[in-house]
Amino acid sequence: MKVNTIPMNDNMRELTQHGSVGFPIQYYVDEIFRFPNHSVPLHWHPELEFFVVRGGDVYIQIGKQVFQAEEGTGIFINANVLHGFWQKDENARCQCPNIVFSEELIASVGSRIYQEYIRPITMDGQMPYVLLKPDNLWEKEILQCLDRIFSLLQKYGDCGIFGKTPVLAFENGEIASPCYEMAVQSELNLVWQKLFSHKSEDPRVSFAKNEHLLQIRTQKMLCFIQNNYDKPISLPEIALAADVSKSEASRCFQAYLHTSPVRYLLWYRIEKAKQELLKNPGTIEQISRECGFQSFSYFCKMFRIQTGMTAKEYRHGKY
Repeated sequence: MKVNTIPMNDNMRELTQHGSVGFPIQYYVDEIFRFPNHSVPLHWHPELEFFVVRGGDVYIQIGKQVFQAEEGTGIFINANVLHGFWQKDENARCQCPNIVFSEELIASVGSRIYQEYIRPITMDGQMPYVLLKPDNLWEKEILQCLDRIFSLLQKYGDCGIFGKTPVLAFENGEIASPCYEMAVQSELNLVWQKLFSHKSEDPRVSFAKNEHLLQIRTQKMLCFIQNNYDKPISLPEIALAADVSKSEASRCFQAYLHTSPVRYLLWYRIEKAKQELLKNPGTIEQISRECGFQSFSYFCKMFRIQTGMTAKEYRHGKY
């Protein structure tokens, strides 16, 4: 199954169940090029995540921070941290393997191992992520462990709700294990030991105390736009969806999406129009109205600015 969306609720929490109760880990391959605008949208989950960049450089957003990760770089994303990814090159075919798992796969919550070694990381508000670069020895060792985990789960793991993942070539692709769950757990244990042992070497990251609230407000406004883009809506109405002022609405959008609410609305309408042009036989002017544009000439102008071509050219596949 080709995944190009992430199910979320209205505060950006991902709704996917990762793995099973008995084995709470799921292996994925994020084919970023298949997502709208080559971008995995901002989301968060209470589980932990390891993600490795493959197929081209990727921009990673963690909270309000954005940075570029080169191919071969990995990242650990802590629990409940807002994150998203997008390709640097829109023509690349980024296929990024990753695992999302419960901390209890390493040790149960009531155990000494959990209290001494897991909780100090998962509850560290200044450690939302750790970049893993192959030119650093201990980080390279974690990446090698991840390669073995990916290999095992690709070969033996359950498909999950999205179906089969694309088959990738790993260094340990031929790895065999009669009890792969224990092998995965063993490798994950090694990963965590290295992460914990080098915890003091990772730079502290300052996260605002009210960042989660800002995330929720932003998502409420995004949902309002996505549900009402085909109607005339204004900045005050967008702000009202999250019960904030116009200036606070603008601040939220700038912080997480690096644009204004009105510009996002325009961008979203054009994106919907692009989808409709390829599947809706109606006239271009009719489609522009259905996507919320009151002026056809304005639609034509904005479509060309955003896409570099006319709507007619786009409809006929000249892109």
